[in-house]
Amino acid sequence: MWYFLVLASAYVLQGSNAFAPSFKTWSSPIQTATTDTRSSTSSTMLFGIPKMFRWLTDQYPDIINNRLEEGLAEDIEVDNFYLDMNGIIHPCTHGNADGELIFLDETAMFKKIFLYVDRLYKMVQPTQVLYLAVDGVAPRAKMNQQRSRRFRSAKEAEQLAAELSARENFMGHELSVNSDKQRFDSNCITPGTDFMLKLSLAMQKWVEYKQQTDPFWKTGATVIVSGPDVPGEGEHKVMDFIRESQEQYKKDGKATNMYGPRRTHVLYGLDADLIMLGLVTHEPNFMLLREKMSVVMAGRGRNKYRKKKDMMEYTRHDFELLELSSLRKLLAIQFRKFSDQLENYSLDRVVDDFVFMCMLVGNDFLSHCPHLEIDGGAISLMMTTYIDLLPEWRGYLTDREKINPDRFEHFMYHLAVYEEEHFKKRGYEENEPGWKLSAENEHDENDFYGTWYNGQPTPSCAVEANYKGSHPPPSRIATNEGIDEGNNPELDDVAPVEGSSGNRAFRRRHPGSLARSYRDFYYESKLGWKTEDRERTLFQRRAHVRDYMEGLHWNLNYYHNGCASWDWYFPHLYSPLATDMVNLNEFYHDDPEDAEFKSFKFEIGEPFPSLAQLLSVLPPQSSSLLPSALGELMLHPSSPLINYYPPDFSSDPNGKRQSWEAVVKIPFIDADLLLETVEQVLEKDDAEGALLSPSERRRNQRGKTHIYLPEGIDKLPNDGSTKEKRSTKKPSSKVKGSSARKDATSSARSTSPKVKGARKNAVPKTTANKR
Repeated sequence: MWYFLVLASAYVLQGSNAFAPSFKTWSSPIQTATTDTRSSTSSTMLFGIPKMFRWLTDQYPDIINNRLEEGLAEDIEVDNFYLDMNGIIHPCTHGNADGELIFLDETAMFKKIFLYVDRLYKMVQPTQVLYLAVDGVAPRAKMNQQRSRRFRSAKEAEQLAAELSARENFMGHELSVNSDKQRFDSNCITPGTDFMLKLSLAMQKWVEYKQQTDPFWKTGATVIVSGPDVPGEGEHKVMDFIRESQEQYKKDGKATNMYGPRRTHVLYGLDADLIMLGLVTHEPNFMLLREKMSVVMAGRGRNKYRKKKDMMEYTRHDFELLELSSLRKLLAIQFRKFSDQLENYSLDRVVDDFVFMCMLVGNDFLSHCPHLEIDGGAISLMMTTYIDLLPEWRGYLTDREKINPDRFEHFMYHLAVYEEEHFKKRGYEENEPGWKLSAENEHDENDFYGTWYNGQPTPSCAVEANYKGSHPPPSRIATNEGIDEGNNPELDDVAPVEGSSGNRAFRRRHPGSLARSYRDFYYESKLGWKTEDRERTLFQRRAHVRDYMEGLHWNLNYYHNGCASWDWYFPHLYSPLATDMVNLNEFYHDDPEDAEFKSFKFEIGEPFPSLAQLLSVLPPQSSSLLPSALGELMLHPSSPLINYYPPDFSSDPNGKRQSWEAVVKIPFIDADLLLETVEQVLEKDDAEGALLSPSERRRNQRGKTHIYLPEGIDKLPNDGSTKEKRSTKKPSSKVKGSSARKDATSSARSTSPKVKGARKNAVPKTTANKR
């Protein structure tokens, strides 16, 4: 009765009544939650996936398409299977489905999550490791994106409720909701909430229970559970595990039950970024598993006439397997001519450069370079440009977390050729004359500078922006208080800027603007940097480029080495223009001048405490997910944080078609102020002991990764960061040993056939790889 016990303990801490589901209900698929199909909610978990996969299948149609269409095959032996659990938790709780109002039913939700994990495990059948990675507290760079996403989803939920009420009133009905039911807030799927604490505890007990009672689990793989109380995103926990295993193997040369050379790794997840993460591991046999988009999106969009299936009814034909080794082979063929042209040619370095280029089209940490978009052909353009320039460079763009600034500047110069054309197209699509202003209207010698334009040095007013923390020159424009800084003697020698005089449509639309080109208009309309405030704007544009370069280095570190700084984030909603990516060498002050590859230094810092993280990413509509003493900080007018929780906000489509692609215009939260405010609340709780309940204090504690050993596995080395567990209770089944595994496997195949697709030339497993 593990499930009853864990929920009881959680509810006792909170002072609520527990409930006890019957184990008999676990043998068949169940519905996740009570739903009301009169409404609709938008999907929040499928961002970016179709575009990246579509590019891959368009670029390499013969191999990629054919392999994906096979679905899951039956003849591959998977060693390590990793689950990005948030890609399971979301669809199992609220389904990312249109047309449904979801009500909270923790029992059913937890059951469905565990049933689906069990189904995937028995379908893939890993022989060595099953890694269940739940998102913990993310780095600050990701928290800003999470904050934007959650604010948007809360606003959409409010609009949905208003639409439902209006629709019911129009039909002469009153919208009624059962008072016994609680509306499910998907924002509860955030580390530090009561929901995630219960799920984490239940998952640990469930794994123990399965290893005691299920022959397949009992003699199966070592199970690793990294819950929401362990900092880090789920997929990056997996990457850290792989990197650490690789380093340990390089150090002692010994394969273990956790890792060995040429093992087959399969990572399940819905994030397109997993492609890049899998590539940078450079593992020869790395695959990505996910449900087919036509299945997930059934009933919506282009698949609206396809019948939607319950996810517990998915078969192997409903999944697709992307073999990253195939992608590596295709890249190897595409770049094989350079093996004779480049000294020390390395496919791994080409792959790393490919991953780096993909960062320019945007990810969860950096917005995309303004004129580079996947569906606009940006990746193909970058690949073509890279292939053209590689022989001239006779080297690579990156070396793990380092960048060659001269080559990257040259690369961006060639990409910038298409920038004006992109904005002119946007001008027609958006009926915005500002995007149609030509760069030829810029005549000042400081407008374009850098090696590849006119050779001009960085403007003197912007040189200080090469250093982090520098302050811009005073503004020429009168402030709101009426103080005119335009008479500052430091600016007396600067000539005023004349605005566009040849575009009547622009002058009518923006009578107060002096923008001369789409470049001026971009920084003025998106970032509020006025063209007439010349020196200050040049400084801010230069600092913007520096921040973006720092972001690229942070991303490279995150992909190759792990989190370099928990505190760093890109402090802008928009990225700089490619035409401003010049004189990049000037940003590197800690590397030798003649160093081929250079980097930025970061301070590692500390992850946010869970409750502080909740306060930083949740909107005020979700304040009930926080302890009341902290939730009030979002709502009370006297709260020192109240300005960071606007009751309403705007979104900028920024040339995108989908609402989820829009830029949410909310303020970046002041981390120091937030942490100080939370600390004051916690200190008061320590002194008085009345502000937080025991379970709320538990939600703020940092946990450890748990390792569950099956039969026949020796004790693992432990550095203190993990907690090893071994089943001690005798299983109810009398079937033991290898026969139990065989019987369980046969049973699993009858409902969930095994992954297939092993290559005939696969290297045989070594003795060290076998159990």
